[in-house]
Amino acid sequence: MAQSGWSLSLDVWSARFLAWAASWGRDAELTPEAHAYFYDRYSRLAAHHRVRGRLRRAARLELKAREHYRPDNPGPPYAAAMAMPRPTRFIRTTAISGSGPDDDAA
Repeated sequence: MAQSGWSLSLDVWSARFLAWAASWGRDAELTPEAHAYFYDRYSRLAAHHRVRGRLRRAARLELKAREHYRPDNPGPPYAAAMAMPRPTRFIRTTAISGSGPDDDAA
């Protein structure tokens, strides 16, 4: 079932807004999954406009889709052995206050 142009536009707009909001104030890049999502949505939106005869808009959206196309997606991150510092020796501390004759808590 084909999606409507409004639905696809809303998908792209909301994803762009969420990506912007998540990266606001920091240096961040899109994940490979986000690139794949944008590629899919822009491609579908370009096809939608091409069917309706809006060729310039379809070409522009197809260009945006190609910007997000990542054919060299290596897959999930693989586990790696990581070095951790040796833990310090366990130190036992008695942290109980005692109320004795020289307790001047006033």
